Amino acid sequence: MIAWLLKVRIKTIVLLVIILIIFFFKKRIKDENESKRTILLWWTPFLYEDQKLISCDTIYECIVTKNRSLRERATAFLFYGSNFDKNDLPLPKNNVPWAMFHEESPKNLPFFLYREGQEMFNITSTFSRNSDLPLTLQYLEDIDAITDTRYYLPVDEKNKLLKEIAPVLYIQSDCETPVERDFYVSELMKFIKVDSYGKCLNNKKMPKELTLEKTLENLYDPHLMKFVSRYKFAIAIENAVCQDYITEKLWRPLMAGSIPIYLGSPSIKEWLPTSRSALLISDYDNISNLADYIKTINSNDTLYKQYMEHKILRKISNHRLKNACRKGSFGIENNDDFTIPAFECFVCKTINKGLYRRHYDSVYTCEKPKSNNLSIQNWWITHWESGKCEAKTLQYFIETLKVSNYSKETFENKYAELLQNRYC
Repeated sequence: MIAWLLKVRIKTIVLLVIILIIFFFKKRIKDENESKRTILLWWTPFLYEDQKLISCDTIYECIVTKNRSLRERATAFLFYGSNFDKNDLPLPKNNVPWAMFHEESPKNLPFFLYREGQEMFNITSTFSRNSDLPLTLQYLEDIDAITDTRYYLPVDEKNKLLKEIAPVLYIQSDCETPVERDFYVSELMKFIKVDSYGKCLNNKKMPKELTLEKTLENLYDPHLMKFVSRYKFAIAIENAVCQDYITEKLWRPLMAGSIPIYLGSPSIKEWLPTSRSALLISDYDNISNLADYIKTINSNDTLYKQYMEHKILRKISNHRLKNACRKGSFGIENNDDFTIPAFECFVCKTINKGLYRRHYDSVYTCEKPKSNNLSIQNWWITHWESGKCEAKTLQYFIETLKVSNYSKETFENKYAELLQNRYC
């Protein structure tokens, strides 16, 4: 009996030893695989999860993390432009690639307007077609939304609504922009009725079900889309005039079935669904002429319907737009997800292929702000110009001196020196 128990114990011990060996062996393999994996570190506070594993094209795997303790193992540093902090950077830059994701206009990242600022980043993803991963159609997930008629109201129904609402809609609460949006709208108001909601040039109250927070949370909220569809025209003026910078301001009225009155990307005609689907402010010598043509369309149902072919005939004649949307969601190659995961996978694949070299001299082509109202100084002009000095200062510390760190005071002193000596 004692001998039998001893045998059982010995077998149990041997079995436990084998299990432990297998466990530690698997852990070692796992740790080795983890150490070999590409690590993408979001340097700017942006990622919700502490860490995640992504698989791209079933070939490449990368660990995406915000854990700075993995800094020494990072294969690339990722930055979200709107959260970029020039006083908090992974320095010295050395040979670890930097990747910039900035879907917004450059008004909140002025240094990135300039070549000196862009050259610090090996991979870029912006609205510009000159980015490594262009986000030009970032606000248009699917082309079918343009021809969809769920919100569309026929012109005869809209004409009846003119007894209670203006022909033109304006919804905006960001009133200080480089393009001086409110100036154009206030001028248009002199010639035609405009219902203005939001904080800018407000003359009407938003319906209770449409709070500002709700419209920002979901840019294509069904209640908002139905509200926009009631209007024959909708003002769609971007924050800045930049090549390929096209936002929901254009797509929302097109989806809802209202004619956009547009100012923004100079390349906009390359992206419109048909040759007649929007009124471009830049096509008119002055606001008075624009207002006259709006009145003409407003009083001519046949002409108005020509601007609604994408709804009435469910027709899109722009081959460039159709071909771009065929690539994947938001016009991104083989994409079936949102833009951020697409960016992470793009960086993952690019790093693994060793192809992180920028292809263009400049990512952005943006028009410098100007003062349309001569009695008021457009402070965005100074903001734009200061970006040049900021870019040169960053380049000096990061690329020229290759510093491990710099203080806020040191940065500001160098910035002031460049500005004073007019090197910007």
